[in-house]
Amino acid sequence: MSALEQVALTALENQAFALMSRLHVILRRQKGRITDIEYMRIDPGYCKHVLEMALRLDGDDLHQICARLEELYFGPNGLFVRTLQRAPLPATGTPTPAPQKKDVDLAYIGRLR
Repeated sequence: MSALEQVALTALENQAFALMSRLHVILRRQKGRITDIEYMRIDPGYCKHVLEMALRLDGDDLHQICARLEELYFGPNGLFVRTLQRAPLPATGTPTPAPQKKDVDLAYIGRLR
């Protein structure tokens, strides 16, 4: 990816983050619903779900934000289309392997509070 393409991609990601922040505030005020902006950024399914939920509420500003986010993420050159898919977080209840003794930095044990 060239430097110009990287700059353009970063600009789109920043615009999407700003719109998701506005969407988050509106949903919290109108519906009492809290959304996870970071998870919305990496998981297309969750992103689509939040946008669909928001479109069911009243508000022209809200609908404009959703339309722009839909275009930014799912459009022909959208962020989910042009970038590699990021792995979603593991499902709840999925056991994570315990760290091996060699992986644990003993210098930090007992100091973090």
